Amino acid sequence: MGYKTYVLLDNMDSGAPIYQQVAGGQRVQVKKMPRYRPYLQLTVQDKDGVNHQLRYKANSNYIFQHEQLEKEKIDANAKWTQQDYNDLVFKNGTLVTNKVVAQKFLEAYPECEGSEYTSTDISGQPKYKLLDESKESKIKNDDVRKRVKAANKVLEDSLEQNQEMLIRLNGSYFETPTEKSECENLLLEFIDDAEEAGLDAVLKEDKEVTIDEKTTVLVGKLINAKLLSFDAVQGKISKKKGTKWIEIRDMADSYSLDERMRLFSDFLNTDDGKPLKNDLEKDLKTFEKK
Repeated sequence: MGYKTYVLLDNMDSGAPIYQQVAGGQRVQVKKMPRYRPYLQLTVQDKDGVNHQLRYKANSNYIFQHEQLEKEKIDANAKWTQQDYNDLVFKNGTLVTNKVVAQKFLEAYPECEGSEYTSTDISGQPKYKLLDESKESKIKNDDVRKRVKAANKVLEDSLEQNQEMLIRLNGSYFETPTEKSECENLLLEFIDDAEEAGLDAVLKEDKEVTIDEKTTVLVGKLINAKLLSFDAVQGKISKKKGTKWIEIRDMADSYSLDERMRLFSDFLNTDDGKPLKNDLEKDLKTFEKK
């Protein structure tokens, strides 16, 4: 299975005065509960009235306790891990996951719209549903719709695009994973926690990316490729040539790493820095061809 998106229903809108800061410094009220998580274990009844212990364990392939015990020898008293708790958290009204067991659990849970199970331990009113992508335009909550759109963009982008976005969002020194699934997970976590400005950054089209952002990405990709270093030679910025580091610019260690990166990026965007920037772009292209 691929990724699935689950969204809280309108009856889960928060009546409390919860606000978040958005672009421009404005504060807007958050309609959806900031966090919601179903119980990790619950007694449920199937359509024939038979009781089952629904239990979530991230390290299991099954969602019922008796199957976990019989088929995988997971003890009935096994403690939950932090991963168990994290896997089922809705943040700002949405939960996006590619974990099959989490999907099965969420869709069996009685508070999921369309679940075939019921429980006397919780209200019978559905609280969330599996998002039907064909009906995305009908989602009333703008914030949820924006998060879904951002998540879809991350999943549709290539590995390289995911890596570039991670650098753009986190800075040049961010070490990007080499597996697309790992990049996706990091970006989906960012989307879960992001405010409006962060979502806009994810949704930004290539033509909207600024020169400064493109340079940040260039520097970040060079660092990830081990072609550029800010500390291989003290007080210098160096690039790799063969097996040696070649000094290309003085940069005092008294500056913080972030400040040195910012100053270097600013220099590359000047007329004086253009030849060096062109050389670095060529170095990166040669490396990527290999």
